Amino acid sequence: MPDLRIIGTLSESPLHRALKEHYARPGAQFEVPVGGYIIDLVQADGELVEVQTGGFKPLRAKLERLLDYHPMRIVHPVAIKKRRTPRKLLNIFEKLVSFPTLLTHPNLTLDVVFVREEKREQQRHLLEIVEVQHFFSADCVAQYLPSGLEQFTLKQLVTGMKAQKWTVECFLYCARALEIVEQVGKQGNAHIYARRISGSKALLAL
Repeated sequence: MPDLRIIGTLSESPLHRALKEHYARPGAQFEVPVGGYIIDLVQADGELVEVQTGGFKPLRAKLERLLDYHPMRIVHPVAIKKRRTPRKLLNIFEKLVSFPTLLTHPNLTLDVVFVREEKREQQRHLLEIVEVQHFFSADCVAQYLPSGLEQFTLKQLVTGMKAQKWTVECFLYCARALEIVEQVGKQGNAHIYARRISGSKALLAL
């Protein structure tokens, strides 16, 4: 049987490899079999680190299988030119729709890593890590709701967040799944939503 650890690194991009090496602490091991999966990086303290450059849907089964037994960190790079913008951060909700409720799991941390990169020979190469946003629980998703919006329609939320409609729809889906926002009525054909005061933990961006 072929060694999946070797196969897993054959198509690995330079960016993916550089982030693994950046996150590795003394005693860490690369490409380790855990629970039927090959994990990018296992720290000496047992934390599992997965670098995910694409969408999050492929991670769901792995997270559901391993989270109850291991602390896990997802590292997701986002390319920027100079500094990250609010819109760049909000785009993370387009990927979080794959497993929003897992943000409440105490073993899960998501690092959104804003990087400067360059492409050479169709490969992404890391130039610099500019900033890291740590998402590790769920309540303060409410911090992304514009102040003053206690009840609102999707259209009002799009205006308040100054983001694309699809991005805001993804954010709203995550906020409802985490019981931060609830639907409270309709205004014509538009649904009306409101903040919930309790019922979820905190999502913090540091």
